[in-house]
Amino acid sequence: MFRRGFTLIELLVVIAIIAILAAILFPVFAQAREKARQSNCISNVKQILLGALMYTQDYDEKFHRLLVWNPTCFTNPGACSSGCPARCWNSNPNGPDQTIGPEDMLNPYIKNSGIWACPSDGVPRDDCTGPNGTWYKISYSFTHFQPGSWEDLATFGVCAFYPISTAAGAATAESKTSAEIGRPAQTALMYELWTTVSYGRNFTHWRWDNTQIANEAVFPSAPNFFTVNWCGQGDARFSMGNHSRLMTIGWVDGHAKAMRRDQLMYLPWNYDAVNNRRFNYLHWNEAFKP
Repeated sequence: MFRRGFTLIELLVVIAIIAILAAILFPVFAQAREKARQSNCISNVKQILLGALMYTQDYDEKFHRLLVWNPTCFTNPGACSSGCPARCWNSNPNGPDQTIGPEDMLNPYIKNSGIWACPSDGVPRDDCTGPNGTWYKISYSFTHFQPGSWEDLATFGVCAFYPISTAAGAATAESKTSAEIGRPAQTALMYELWTTVSYGRNFTHWRWDNTQIANEAVFPSAPNFFTVNWCGQGDARFSMGNHSRLMTIGWVDGHAKAMRRDQLMYLPWNYDAVNNRRFNYLHWNEAFKP
């Protein structure tokens, strides 16, 4: 019996249909994978927030700092090539810790360094000693607080960076307490910062100016980035986290959600915005809540 095969035209039609279906389905699959990674990221932030709230219970309701003096500078200064007392820069990938930041203060409560990494964060880390010197990736950061003339314009966050010191001319600041934050459910504490320099042996990198968290025109969202010199020329990448135009935000009351960056505060943020009390979810002061 003669059996008729497919003609060339029929084969081409089948191939075209398969290609069309693939073009339709592959983006759907990619979006589903990204949504799963985003859900994982939100879960990470919630667990870190829980650790931060537990920390406040042990420290008179005061939130952790962004930096403290490095104890190695006092106990074993010979292990540090530079940076003391705040940093202990060294070329030993097995330690000591170069910088003491939020991850060091919160890990005793979290007990899982793996949750500091967002699965969508593809920025490579580098401590300039090799692939093993970073310890673990950090994809999140905390809003910065510094009292003074810039507080309402830029440094209106929760966690202080500049260490308390008795040294002449040293900047001083204390992180905010839970009691000082009038609307914790409307005050952002955590955000996603994906950068080469944020890793376990260094620390949770940060932004001095909190307006950069919301302003994409100033600070790009992934996959876009800007570079600075780190181990070499222009090798450190900086970008805000991005899940299909959304960033995971953690709030002082312990909840987390994904939202657009421009929803965090009124822009442009300037003296007029401050004087008119425009909305600002990054500001610790409830006067700036809608």
